[in-house]
Amino acid sequence: SYFNQTFLETSRARFREVEDFKPLVHEEELAFEPGSDWAYSNTGMLLLGVVIESATGENYFDYIRANIYEPAGMEDSDSYDMDRPVENLAIGYEPLEGEGGYRNNLFLHVIRGGPAGGGFSTVEDLHRFALALRSGVLVSEESARLLWTDHAGAGYGYGFALRRTEGLGRVVGHSGGFPGISSNLDIFLDADLVVVVMSNYSGAASGIANRIRDLIAEGDGGVERRRLPDHS
Repeated sequence: SYFNQTFLETSRARFREVEDFKPLVHEEELAFEPGSDWAYSNTGMLLLGVVIESATGENYFDYIRANIYEPAGMEDSDSYDMDRPVENLAIGYEPLEGEGGYRNNLFLHVIRGGPAGGGFSTVEDLHRFALALRSGVLVSEESARLLWTDHAGAGYGYGFALRRTEGLGRVVGHSGGFPGISSNLDIFLDADLVVVVMSNYSGAASGIANRIRDLIAEGDGGVERRRLPDHS
């Protein structure tokens, strides 16, 4: 991961563009021959952003805004500059172990997140993202199958975690975390359900997401099911 010692010793204010992260990884070597194994990789996602800029000739953030956020109707999602005011932006908090109280994560963040994380969104926008994926707005049905195929037997596709649940079939999505931040997106492909949990508190989302999965599996009457619109 590029969250290495060099990163930890560098001012977060230096990281605003994808180009700014490159010095953190320019001496890295392959962990294994591509296609021969699998590992979770923040650096891989960073390099995907580099590829997008190289292939399109556009700024990464502009490209994502125009090709993901806008088509999906995600009006409250972006990688915001943390040194500029943004209306209704939540600040993350984490408990101070052994001291009591909390600290915010403003000085732990880079000045603007990148391809591997650090963006902001809302529950509503992530729901719109899921609908756009399911309905073919963002990718074709064939591409979606590639995203949601376990290519290496690791429970992971192309940027999506994959699992099967008892009685509800396939679930795709991803969790996210950072000091003062936790989130989880579950898209139940066979049950037409989307579950989004977001928190500005460390580690809070996973327990809630797990409990919601249990309630859905139990058919609890307190969980409202809304079928996704059929755009086929």
